[in-house]
Amino acid sequence: MHTQRIVVGYDGSLEARKAARWALDEAERSGMPVELVYAYEWPSYVPAAAMMPAAAVYPDLDTDLAVADMLGQAVDTASCTHPGVRVAARVEHSTAAVALIQRAADAGLVVLGGRRPTGVRAWLGSTSDSVSAHSRCPVVVVRGEPRVTDPVVAGVDGSEAAGLVLGFAFEQAAVRGVAVRAVHGWSPPDGRDLLCDTNLRAVGEERGRLEAMVGCWRRRYPGVPVSAEVVVGSPGEVLAQAAAGAQLVVAGARSRGALRAVLRPSVGRHLLHRARCTVALVTRARTVIRF
Repeated sequence: MHTQRIVVGYDGSLEARKAARWALDEAERSGMPVELVYAYEWPSYVPAAAMMPAAAVYPDLDTDLAVADMLGQAVDTASCTHPGVRVAARVEHSTAAVALIQRAADAGLVVLGGRRPTGVRAWLGSTSDSVSAHSRCPVVVVRGEPRVTDPVVAGVDGSEAAGLVLGFAFEQAAVRGVAVRAVHGWSPPDGRDLLCDTNLRAVGEERGRLEAMVGCWRRRYPGVPVSAEVVVGSPGEVLAQAAAGAQLVVAGARSRGALRAVLRPSVGRHLLHRARCTVALVTRARTVIRF
């Protein structure tokens, strides 16, 4: 049986160092070890002057030593800042997304650093897009510099993942001593007046369902302040706006095909592209983190 661990995508960048610090703080609370994963894919072939494919030269010793030195420094720094956390490093010769998805198969959490994707990268997708769509455990993408008093926002819908989203949000809020803001984005049927009796009843019903779900977790975490609100609008946009004043926004992650993800992005993908704070995407296969 494998020991649950926190897997961190690490390449030495500023974003990766922020992700490592977030993961180390989490590990200090949860008791899980941390694994720093560096991945690079070496091409099978390189172009040759004769226009014929030629075998690529495998990374030389200097490259391997530089990678080992970078990871060694990261482990040493972690040992100083978080002496109670077990930290290891691993090199994978693969794309970052494939390596992290594979390492996530028996992990408790995957943590990545990253800026919001823009341009072509936003249209085609990023490593965080791929990992969150295929990971069997929660994926956290660390960004921004929030205030420690900012709340945790939970995006709640009618899916099976709603309870897991709320559970993760309450866990995080409890250890940080902040409030949970549960938000449900609701879009009225096309062609109807928002203030018509049908829509007003529908909003009331949505609010009642949200309060019932939140109530279960409120009883488990009586010390965590919580608010619940139904906001009219598309779920992705409503949640992205709510994340503006949060230190963490939590939503459900769903596996989606590449074409479908481009034509009709999920709420999670919308957050990865729009939210300025740290984003946690929780799957139905997640393992509960106990503090």
